[in-house]
Amino acid sequence: MPTFQQTFWKIWYQYISGRIGNDPVNFLNYGYMPPEGNTIDLQVEDEVNRPAIQLYHHVASGTELKNKDVLEVSCGHGGGASFIKRYHQPKTYTGIDQNPKAIERNKKNYKHLNIDFRVGDAQNLDFPENHFDAVINVEASHCYPRQDSFFKSAYQVLRSGGHLLYADFRTPEHSIQLEKDMIDAGFQIKSKTNITPNVVRALQKTSERYRKLAHTLAPKILHGVMETFAAVEGTSIYNSFVNGERIYWNYQLVKAT
Repeated sequence: MPTFQQTFWKIWYQYISGRIGNDPVNFLNYGYMPPEGNTIDLQVEDEVNRPAIQLYHHVASGTELKNKDVLEVSCGHGGGASFIKRYHQPKTYTGIDQNPKAIERNKKNYKHLNIDFRVGDAQNLDFPENHFDAVINVEASHCYPRQDSFFKSAYQVLRSGGHLLYADFRTPEHSIQLEKDMIDAGFQIKSKTNITPNVVRALQKTSERYRKLAHTLAPKILHGVMETFAAVEGTSIYNSFVNGERIYWNYQLVKAT
């Protein structure tokens, strides 16, 4: 049975998807900006989403994805799936999310890209064992009530030598359990990077845009909640990254051969 936490996040993200409607909000992550600014040449239409795209690019660059079978767990509004399919050129790309409104939206918006979008549970991936070369998970697992089940399930669906390319934030205390769950699932840690400063730079760049968007899409009573959800400057989530109460991690994990 779904836990309260899982039910809450499912309802919340469906609410977000419903409020957004047809607006071009295709990314729901905090973004990534290195000191030098740009890390990839983008098409003109992608520039508006550069910080969010650069987070996906940074994560996806952990291994070669061209001509590979790739699964994205918790694909959200599909912007990352669209970017990786177009720029990293995997052979197949599957995106799952527990939000049926998002999946319906993605099937409509990205039907020309031949991406297999499905409703699915991150903690119980409904695919055969040894099915994918890479699994991507960006800024989502903090919502999972059983993150250990996610890592075990991701391990099962990966082929030998496959990669889990992962990014998300935790408190320092919860970071210890995060890494333990990765190792207990069977993964070897290929690399581990604290990218919090890069995320903060991205939030500084996007805060005004997302503050305006929050005020446009939500009733006034929810403006503060939406701003906090988007981690705009001055909110508690933004401040937690600045003062070290939350750490944003990037891991490259490998299923040993």
